[in-house]
Amino acid sequence: MLPKTPPGDPLWALTVAVIYFGSVIAFGAIARAICVRLMRRYGADLEDVQKQAGSNRRERDVFLLGFWRKER
Repeated sequence: MLPKTPPGDPLWALTVAVIYFGSVIAFGAIARAICVRLMRRYGADLEDVQKQAGSNRRERDVFLLGFWRKER
């Protein structure tokens, strides 16, 4: 069980933050490593996927991770 701590203990808040954010960062790093490994194995890249769409593919604005960018 977890130890009893006072409600405003800054060390406990730091511990909780490290566990929470650390697990999210670790999960993201593992997912990225898996994606990189699969991309290397099968030789697919974003440029290859865009080439498959052909020259008729129109340019469009997309919203990605809080930023608007042009997709070509």
